[in-house]
Amino acid sequence: MKNNFKKMLFMAFAFAGLINTTTAQWIETTITMPPQASARDLIYNPNSNKIYTANVPDVGMPAQKSVTIIDGGSNSILTTIQVPEGPRDFCHNTQNNKIYVANYFADSITVIDGQTDQIIALLPAGDGPRALCYNSTNNKIYCANEFSGNVTVIDGASNTIITTIPVGSTPRVLCYNNVSNKIYVPNAGSQNLSVISGSSNAVIATLQMGNLPRGIVFNPQSNRVYVSNYSSDNVKVVDGVTDAVVSTITVGDGPTAMFHNPSGNKIYCSNVGAPGPNTPAACTISVIDAASNTVVKTITAGDEPTAFCFSPNNNKIYWVDEWSHRVSVADAAADSVIMTISLGTGQVQPVDLCYNPINERVYTANRLTYNLTVIKDSLTTTGISSPTIENSLINIYPIPVEHVLYFNKKLRFSIYSSNGRLIYNQAESTDHFNVTNLTPGLYLLVTDKGVKRFVKK
Repeated sequence: MKNNFKKMLFMAFAFAGLINTTTAQWIETTITMPPQASARDLIYNPNSNKIYTANVPDVGMPAQKSVTIIDGGSNSILTTIQVPEGPRDFCHNTQNNKIYVANYFADSITVIDGQTDQIIALLPAGDGPRALCYNSTNNKIYCANEFSGNVTVIDGASNTIITTIPVGSTPRVLCYNNVSNKIYVPNAGSQNLSVISGSSNAVIATLQMGNLPRGIVFNPQSNRVYVSNYSSDNVKVVDGVTDAVVSTITVGDGPTAMFHNPSGNKIYCSNVGAPGPNTPAACTISVIDAASNTVVKTITAGDEPTAFCFSPNNNKIYWVDEWSHRVSVADAAADSVIMTISLGTGQVQPVDLCYNPINERVYTANRLTYNLTVIKDSLTTTGISSPTIENSLINIYPIPVEHVLYFNKKLRFSIYSSNGRLIYNQAESTDHFNVTNLTPGLYLLVTDKGVKRFVKK
């Protein structure tokens, strides 16, 4: 524990610019999955330092349907749990440390205890449960059901179904706005966006989107939601207070995955063109400045960039280039690719990735090789200074902090974990924050005046 605390102090001082640092990535190991288990989706559990994989075969209807649980420290497989057919998506209930699994072909949701790794409930869903999100304000889980056009709402404490909410046609993704306590559901078939109140579980607005809304992300720094429209080649921006479309941003061909970079307040949008191998010749990432809602840079990517993760420790963005069989690593401040990591010489097809902040690792789910690649990143004490995203006009103390963190001025802010997960949002200005209930570790304090990092001991 003492050594871990010293490491966290070293990282905090390094990020503040007191230690010069450079970083390097390499493939640390490959984790072989159980026979015929092809990982399609990943999630990281920061409460227990575990990685969960949703497994189905590489072709056809699922025969192997399971969740494999991996220790984030040793990279060893702890157990594999059999679940109903078609595990497709995860979400984590941080309050009760539970993992929820959407079983796409079985029309059900599996609930796993994050500490014991045991199945504690199996709940009915609609037809084709496709995506999940967690409402941290009311401790609820929302599941978008693709074929029945509705959303299942689950009580996170009792693991019981609260209600089912009709939305539009073909909901495939959704996200949670913790600032306004709303859930946003893009409906690909009806080409609109359903806005659900997190307190009443009722649809309070329906907004017209472009053709085939496909990806979505919430930006807590500006309280706005960004929706990619695959066939319109644009991104719609929705105000989280008024529920009105405030901007339409033209991006590249076939915008799909969306991601928010909290340190730079930017939105990353992957443009994949026609999905599948070898089309198009060049895919791109549109970098959107969230303050002006304009594209400030276009990054050339590999074939079909499909999933992102962010390392606040090193201020880097990772994404998988699915049909180039590689991972791209970009400097999040400069928005430039600094490295591409090949995952093999044959057909690998990485389809998802997740970030482990405790051990500074990125895991990729490799569909065609039945394994996970573990990419390690490290800090060294030589070279250039680390990214300067911190604002020297904001002072916070004490560091490390055990009970109350104080600021030199009143701020509105958000607290992020070191894996980029939003922990808390403060809408009214204040000059302090009680950190007693935070798990020991490294955190980001994100304000409209800049970013600070702090260590909770």
